[in-house]
Amino acid sequence: MTTITSDSAVTAALGGFGLTNVLSYKIAEHVRAGRLATVLGNFEPPPFPVTVLHREGRHASKKARAFIDLAVERLRANPALS
Repeated sequence: MTTITSDSAVTAALGGFGLTNVLSYKIAEHVRAGRLATVLGNFEPPPFPVTVLHREGRHASKKARAFIDLAVERLRANPALS
């Protein structure tokens, strides 16, 4: 089977249609619950950092700063991303 979205790939794997290759945070809940298992985990690529670039100083946007603060808080709180 071929699919173009990770959500449908996860649904297919949960339905017993075989293996899928998606980012770990997409399946973390299912792995914790025992519905899915990691296969060939030793061959996973290393994690990459999330980087946010923004303008500092007097031209900085308050909305951008608020978004960044919220994103950092949520990303750090998500155990699947740690």
